[in-house]
Amino acid sequence: MATITVTAKDSTSAMEDVFEQLGEDAYIIETTKKNGKVSMQATNDSLILKENNRPSVKKFSKIFDSKLIDQIPAPKKAFAEIISTEDILSQKSSSSVSKDDFETLRTEILSIRSMLSGLMITNPEGLDFELGHSLPVQLMQSGFSSELIGSFSSNLNELDEEKGRFSFLRSLSRKLVAPFAENVYDARIISLIGGSGSGKTTLAAKIATCCAETAKFQKPVLVSVTETATKSTDDLKAFGRLLNMPVKQVAIGSLSSILKQKDTQFILDISSEAKKTIETLLKASELFSPTEFKIVQTLPGNYNKQMIIHQTSLYDSLEPLVALTKLDECELSPVELSALVSAKAQIALLTGTKSIVGALAIASEAILSQYLKENC
Repeated sequence: MATITVTAKDSTSAMEDVFEQLGEDAYIIETTKKNGKVSMQATNDSLILKENNRPSVKKFSKIFDSKLIDQIPAPKKAFAEIISTEDILSQKSSSSVSKDDFETLRTEILSIRSMLSGLMITNPEGLDFELGHSLPVQLMQSGFSSELIGSFSSNLNELDEEKGRFSFLRSLSRKLVAPFAENVYDARIISLIGGSGSGKTTLAAKIATCCAETAKFQKPVLVSVTETATKSTDDLKAFGRLLNMPVKQVAIGSLSSILKQKDTQFILDISSEAKKTIETLLKASELFSPTEFKIVQTLPGNYNKQMIIHQTSLYDSLEPLVALTKLDECELSPVELSALVSAKAQIALLTGTKSIVGALAIASEAILSQYLKENC
């Protein structure tokens, strides 16, 4: 029978020393901490244990291990395993909470987000009843970025609200419209790039129709440019039959070989990975003059701010013109327009999706400012 005192860096190490010296029947008499170390007094003397009526270290360690120490922490769920609100809503009886409750919660969150987007923080001396009615604040609450509004602030202060708003939208249009956008049809090679589903194929057919009307070249050739020459081009072939225009299919690695036909105008619908597309078009741009070779990136009206930033940054080395597509399905909001300005986008074409003939407009300051006035 013995009583010992051990010192260790923590309680676990101290108890291990106690068990090694006294065995698993040892009991803790006192535990103190001094100078960052744990001092533990223990015994296996049955008389002392009976006198003090202390519980055994063995029983305490079992409770401690089972309830307080998680020896093997539960693995974190993978992102794909996390149940989203939509997943819960799709389950018929996942919990006692109804779908209406989730919809109400979603509506409230959207309402709060909308209010926060128009929130402005100012010092007490900046509080003014007229502040909330000023045009810069109204534009910011509409969704335009503060940086964008600040760049035109000098013009806004000198005009009344209606004229100031139109002046702002006109200045914004002037900043977004590509110079000499009307010359895009005069290019012999027009390359269309963009994400899947962004409207490249439909836009290719519309551009080909407009180019055929100018009659500067022979009948335009629609070209589907893919990773390999065996990929399907059914949509482009259907447009070709509808417009009575030839359609070719070529692998992106063999693109340069067909572009050397000087008297033929090519409309390229490129569906390849971004890296290979950029490499190919940069090499092609060195072979042809800027007036002969144009690159147009499609950005649909249903893209949000994050998608616009991602897509424009993806192809920024090509410095493409921009075609805003699907505008009859979804209007661009001030948030997305601010993202376009930040990305230094140069808009050349405006189009919808419901018609091939007569549904493509060259971007101009007047047309774009009218569109912004109606939708922003």
